[in-house]
Amino acid sequence: MKKWHFDEIEVWRVEEFQEPLLLPATLLPTISEEILEKHRHWLKPRFQDPHSDLLILSFHSFLVCTPQSVILVDTCGGNDKERPQKRRYHKNNYPYLENLKKAGFAPEDVDFVLCTHLHVDHVGWNTRLLNGKWVPTFPRAQYLFCRDEWDFWNQEYLREGFADDPYYEDSLLPIMDAGAAKIISCNYVIDDWVKLSPSPGHTPGHICVELGRGTLKAIMTGDIMHHPIQCSEPQLNSCFCVDPKLSEKTRRALIKRFRGEPTLIMPAHFPYPSAGRFVALGTETYFEFDN
Repeated sequence: MKKWHFDEIEVWRVEEFQEPLLLPATLLPTISEEILEKHRHWLKPRFQDPHSDLLILSFHSFLVCTPQSVILVDTCGGNDKERPQKRRYHKNNYPYLENLKKAGFAPEDVDFVLCTHLHVDHVGWNTRLLNGKWVPTFPRAQYLFCRDEWDFWNQEYLREGFADDPYYEDSLLPIMDAGAAKIISCNYVIDDWVKLSPSPGHTPGHICVELGRGTLKAIMTGDIMHHPIQCSEPQLNSCFCVDPKLSEKTRRALIKRFRGEPTLIMPAHFPYPSAGRFVALGTETYFEFDN
């Protein structure tokens, strides 16, 4: 259980799972052997499995506790979900709520649930199966959905060509039906310590979560980057990006803004401890983990 302190703020990393998952060319379709060879010396074994060559990815939430609010950022893949097209999320039984308890919190303690975007692996624990029905996992929480994101996916799910598992039926619509959702702007302010900022590209309404009162202490960056190699090679987009050109532009702007700065960068899929800083080494940029 990794924990950080930022003045009055406490943040916990709540893990669902971490494992070698995708080949580099699967996750990052434009990657070349030359790029892989250039970074081989630091990729293995921490970020790329030396036996399978699969990139190691983490699926976790960040739980933010301020003097005013308890906020859960991203809810991973969830348990008991029917995901036949994406087997890594299919009918899982992870001790996610037990890990939340290790941080000292029960589902009833959460005030806000926030998804940086509405991909399947960021909304799963929005709901849990109870007596054969999908109900909000966090019964007191207000679920915050950015309007640009909700409007896009609300149409995408209905599109005849939509080919993904219909995860909106078990992870999003039950939240709306329960009256637990609030549609917000992409620069919404949650409390005195937490505000959102738009970061479109990976999805149209993708947002970052900024922590700090007066001084920015940390920023949760969702899927702007899936893997540390993208910090050094920002031209590499993931196969999941809705708008690759805009995704690259957003990623480059993020790296430029925080390169060499003390602000903690907290992506959604970097391996444990899943947070660090952009470090300048000559003309190169690397991600230095906060160990």
